[in-house]
Amino acid sequence: MRILILGGTGNIGPFHVRAALSRGHEVSVFTRGKRPAHFSAEVEMLTGDLNGNFDSIRNRDWDAVVDVATFGPKWVRALGEALGDRVGHYTLISTDSVYENPIGNTGGTTEEHELVEYTGTEDPYSITSFREVDEYRALKVLCERESQRQFPGRTLIARPTFLVGPGTGELTYWPVRMERGGEILVAGDPLAPVQMIDVRDMAEWIIPMVERREHGVFNLAGPALPMGFAEMLGAIRGTTASPVSLVWTSQEWLLQQGVPPVWSSPLMWVREGGIPGLMRVRSDKAIARGLKFRPLSVTAADALSWYKSQPPDRQGLLLQGVHGIGSLEESMALERKLLNEWHARDARVR
Repeated sequence: MRILILGGTGNIGPFHVRAALSRGHEVSVFTRGKRPAHFSAEVEMLTGDLNGNFDSIRNRDWDAVVDVATFGPKWVRALGEALGDRVGHYTLISTDSVYENPIGNTGGTTEEHELVEYTGTEDPYSITSFREVDEYRALKVLCERESQRQFPGRTLIARPTFLVGPGTGELTYWPVRMERGGEILVAGDPLAPVQMIDVRDMAEWIIPMVERREHGVFNLAGPALPMGFAEMLGAIRGTTASPVSLVWTSQEWLLQQGVPPVWSSPLMWVREGGIPGLMRVRSDKAIARGLKFRPLSVTAADALSWYKSQPPDRQGLLLQGVHGIGSLEESMALERKLLNEWHARDARVR
C-alpha cells in the first residue's frame, strides 16, 4: 500500500513509519521539512503543513492516510478538502480522554459511552493551540466527527490511553528512578487501576487494520487484564538490579505539601489525569481485532535503554516535560526532602 503519515517525525509517528515499512508498504511523511536521521532513504519526505501548505500532496493519491498528531478540526477539514476522494482510508489517532465522566460506568468505558462537548465561546475551527486539558478533549471529539464527514465510511478512529515505551516520557521516569535505587516516594492507593499502551503495540495494530480497511472507533488501553498501581511498580522494579524501597504516602499529605497531582512524576500517584474513569476503559473490541500488549517489564526496560541513549540535555528535557522539574537530581532532592518530612511525621505519630 501507499501510506501517507501526518506527524511522522514526532514522538509516536516514527513507530508507525517503521511498522508500515516492516510490512512492505511505501511510506510518505508530510512534514514541515525536517527529516530524522534514523529515517531510511526509502521514506519519502513531503514538505508542507496543515495550515494551508498542501502543494506537495494536493495532486497525489494514497491508499491510506495515518494522522497521528492532529487535535484541531480545522486541520482535518482542510486535509479532507485537499485530498478529497484520492484517499482510500483515513486513520485518526484520538484519545480515550474524549469520554464524558465515565466514572459511574463500573463495567468499564466502551466506545459507545457519551463524549464531551465543546463549550468554548471561540470558533473551534479557528483554534490552533489548546489552553487546557478539557479543551483538548473536546477538540479531539470534533476532529473525530470531522474525519467521519470528510472520509465517510473509511475512517478508523483509535482512542489510546497513556502512550508509553521508547521515545515517550510518561512511564520513563520510573525505570530511570528505580535504577538509582534507594528509598522512593510513592503516593496513593496501591490498588488504583492503571492503564497504558506501548506506542509500538498501537502502531503494530493500526497498520494491519489499515491494510484490511477497517473503520469505526476502537479503544486502545492495556494491559489485557486489570493492573493496579503497585503491580505496575513491581513490574518496572524487576527491570533493574538496584536495591529499592518504596515508601507509600497518602495523596492528601502530598497535596498539603504543595505537590500537584500529575500522571507521571517523581511523586506520581494515580489520579487518572484529573479525568474520572480514565483508567477504566475497555479494549475488548480492539483485542478481538488483534490488539496485543507486550509485557510491561519489556516496555520499561526498552524505555530505560532508549533514555540512556539520549544526550544529557535531551534526558533533562524528557523528564522536565513530564514533571516540571529541571533534572533527575533536582527531583530526587525534592523527593528526599519530602521523605524526610514523611519519616518525621511518622515518628511524631508513633
